[in-house]
Amino acid sequence: MRTLVIGRSPFADVVMADPSVATHHAEIVITDDGRLYLSDCASASGTWRLDPTPGVERHWRPLRQGFVAADEPLKLGEHHCTAGQLTAAARAGADGDRQQAALQRERLERDRPRLRGRVERDAATGEIVRRRP
Repeated sequence: MRTLVIGRSPFADVVMADPSVATHHAEIVITDDGRLYLSDCASASGTWRLDPTPGVERHWRPLRQGFVAADEPLKLGEHHCTAGQLTAAARAGADGDRQQAALQRERLERDRPRLRGRVERDAATGEIVRRRP
């Protein structure tokens, strides 16, 4: 099971720049069997779903919490999306974070000073320096 936080916060799993979306607007729990459970986190502008009742004019209904389909139309504040788009954005963000971390490690390894030959710790500074002959 995995929980994704959706909101304007830079610490959210899915960051949305829409001002109608709260800092911590909603959460999606991806269950072990792949179902999506959406919970509104008491946001002022709300989380909405289209009324799926057949034969009834489709209109937006508030959603406090419940299972949603990946392709079901949702509205977080004034932002229109689907649960599938939100989970895909979280996956893309996680992949980007891994790529950034790999690039950072590569840069650090490349730019690290290389000392060849015998080295010792300088007693005054604690740095590793070339051993003096």
